[in-house]
Amino acid sequence: MWQPGDRVSHRFHAELGPGRIAAVEGRSLRVEFPDAGQTLSFAAGTDALVPLSVQPGGKARLEGTSEIVVVESCEAGLCRLVDGRDVSLDALWPLPAEVSPVERLARGNVDGFEDFANRLDGLRLQRIRQAGGLGSFLGGRIQLFPHQLYVAERACHSDPVRWLLADEVGLGKTVEACLILNRLLHTGRAGRTLVVAPETLVLQWLGELWRKYHQVFVLLDDKRLSDVAKDHGEDFNPFDVHRRAIVGLETLTRRRRLTEQAVAAGIDLLVVDEAHHLRRPKGHPGTEPYRAVAPIAALGRHVLLLTATPLEDDAHGFFRLLQLLRPEEFPEEETFDERLARREPLPPCTSSTRRLDIGGLPPRVPQPVAVPAADWAPLDRLVRHLRAQPVENAVAPRRKLDRVFRGLASPAALLAGLSREETETAALAAEARDRDPRVRWLAEQALRWIGPEEKTLVFVAHRETLEVLKSVIERQGRRAGIFHEDLTPERRDIEVAQFRLPEGPSLLLSTEAGGEGRNFQFCRRLVLFDLPWNPGVVEQRIGRLDRIGRTIPTEIVYFRPEAGFGRAVADLYEAIGLFREPLGGLERELRHVARAVEKAAVEGPAEIDPMVFRNVLLEARTAHDRVQNAAFHELHRDPYRPELAAEILSRVPPELDALNESVVVRAASRFGFEVEQQSGERTWRIEFGYEALVDHFPGVPLGTSFLGTFSRARAVDEETLDFFSSGHPLVEGILIELEEGPRGRVALFQIPGNEGDEEVFALMAVYSEGTDWRAVVVDAKGALRPDLADRLTRKPIVPEPVEVRKWTQQASWSKAIRRMADLLPKDAKPQAVAGFRVRRRVAN
Repeated sequence: MWQPGDRVSHRFHAELGPGRIAAVEGRSLRVEFPDAGQTLSFAAGTDALVPLSVQPGGKARLEGTSEIVVVESCEAGLCRLVDGRDVSLDALWPLPAEVSPVERLARGNVDGFEDFANRLDGLRLQRIRQAGGLGSFLGGRIQLFPHQLYVAERACHSDPVRWLLADEVGLGKTVEACLILNRLLHTGRAGRTLVVAPETLVLQWLGELWRKYHQVFVLLDDKRLSDVAKDHGEDFNPFDVHRRAIVGLETLTRRRRLTEQAVAAGIDLLVVDEAHHLRRPKGHPGTEPYRAVAPIAALGRHVLLLTATPLEDDAHGFFRLLQLLRPEEFPEEETFDERLARREPLPPCTSSTRRLDIGGLPPRVPQPVAVPAADWAPLDRLVRHLRAQPVENAVAPRRKLDRVFRGLASPAALLAGLSREETETAALAAEARDRDPRVRWLAEQALRWIGPEEKTLVFVAHRETLEVLKSVIERQGRRAGIFHEDLTPERRDIEVAQFRLPEGPSLLLSTEAGGEGRNFQFCRRLVLFDLPWNPGVVEQRIGRLDRIGRTIPTEIVYFRPEAGFGRAVADLYEAIGLFREPLGGLERELRHVARAVEKAAVEGPAEIDPMVFRNVLLEARTAHDRVQNAAFHELHRDPYRPELAAEILSRVPPELDALNESVVVRAASRFGFEVEQQSGERTWRIEFGYEALVDHFPGVPLGTSFLGTFSRARAVDEETLDFFSSGHPLVEGILIELEEGPRGRVALFQIPGNEGDEEVFALMAVYSEGTDWRAVVVDAKGALRPDLADRLTRKPIVPEPVEVRKWTQQASWSKAIRRMADLLPKDAKPQAVAGFRVRRRVAN
């Protein structure tokens, strides 16, 4: 029976240090662990506590100090130390003697086989997920595209990694940058990390890094910087508080001291998105963004620059970015034109994958809808009328239009039930509905586009237009989702999630708020209800569907009037190929097109002469040809080629996700976590609850609950679920516990032999070797058995029941174990051992 004052250790958590029974309270014990600063409760009959006593020759720690002493002898409550001092027995905390796994096995002190099997499975998983060098690249919540893996792997082979990612628009430069960033952080090659992006993209970066790669970054905006100054003082370096940060390029440019602080802190990895903003004309010190970034890039550590192919049409700008990365290889006195003329390949620091290089993507299919040259002014007047009304809350226009359209359905109700303002609105709504051919056409199609194969994204310029269309469509009995800037982020996520469901609405009506950061590639078609004057906005809308990973053609519906300004703009966009192919690399020319269209709209006559747009059209076509035929492509070393795909993807272990699920779920159950399978593909709820047998878990606070999936496809489709993969704190914590924790270090088991095998008794020892491991087997005859080691480590062990005491109480047991252990390698200590028997198979 335990008594207050008894010294103990925790059988499974030696890191708690020695403990003392503080109280015996009925059928429970309260135990203090001073080293860990914890007091824990146990059942009186627990097997987790092991008694500790002061023994001659044993080590102990003096109470209240960190001094370790060696005890010579003890008598009548007084102990003599080897240094001659006499101390009270109560002042000594005996330290548990370290017992090796081999010695534990020799003494017959074994763990459950399930824990040993979990340990082996965890080690096997760690080996498999190295994936021939792909490793951490497989942990992101992304579809696996070989060209992205190829670029990330090539970049990470260099040291330091200083790389220009210049892939064509839509091929995943951000994914490539995140793969590289993730690898550098996981392998310890980078610590302090700074991501610089335009202000419009910083939140997207923040979300992408967390949702897809389990990386926690902090946004250094004005408020956060003020908080740092308030908490730590005006002169404190914010990069010393936030080692992984994202900052807007405009903020970095405006607050020049941030550059000095970043240099002083020593940024290990700098990532710059939209790097074409960093410009340094010839003979010029550079634009302000360039001067803000250049000193950090000059540190000589890891740098990633992301830019689309427009710099293929700007040799000087392209050259300046290469100088930021490799100043020693691109001296100031040399021009890029000279290097280009020599056909000298670029240093291995660039990638510029094109759609052509990956075998192409499904085509864009323009579907113009011819409409009469009707007067579209009624809808415009209705929109202006609605926008002029006071809006009490976000749904007021929706409710107002509900009343209006109910009134339109019944003249009597119109006269009796509507206010004067609503009557005016109803008149405008009726005119817009009856006279605007776009409204009628979309309403008719909404009755035909039914089912998951007809998902359609409709873009409009104004929120009020969205509400008009929603009312018209829903008055026909069809549902329509909505997405606009006045919805809360949570509501936007709900609308998109419902739209994605097979049984959800077939149409989603969106303002420009849906034009950034959202992936709608599951949609069949895009409807451009209005045609923006800026072709860059049109390209951005199309880009929500036309993205890497799409498997079906992108249908693009737009309205082409018989004549007038709308017809001239549609003709112009058709002529520059906007509806047929991405126009990456033509951002400058597209801005010129936008200005020409706006000027014609403001100053021109009602009927537009197509020759008005001749110059900008010619400029855009010429630039397009230069981008497609740029000699730069030939200078990139070892570019990605379609024939590389098979070899790259063959290194992704097909069993990886299934083994990951098996190991994590079984280990979590053994650790006492709450584990429940949920509906949906390979989806689980796992909680590190207060009944868990593990007291500490790296990166996961006690009480944390996860709802997630082990399926990559489902994780990509449903970002509200956790993705239990490499890098996830639960997965990494479980693997650390399996490798370093006390469970499963000693085991006994029996397996059936193959036909003709002799009965064998042997010792298996498991060794860690850096990121890998190996097993050594020695049989009772003293022979090394690599055949058995291979069999036991190649796939999970399926044991037969054994009676542990019947084995370990044999008189020769300890001697046999120690004899086999003497033949194990002497240059390393095993982290786990097992005695096992291969049973001879008896012929039937």
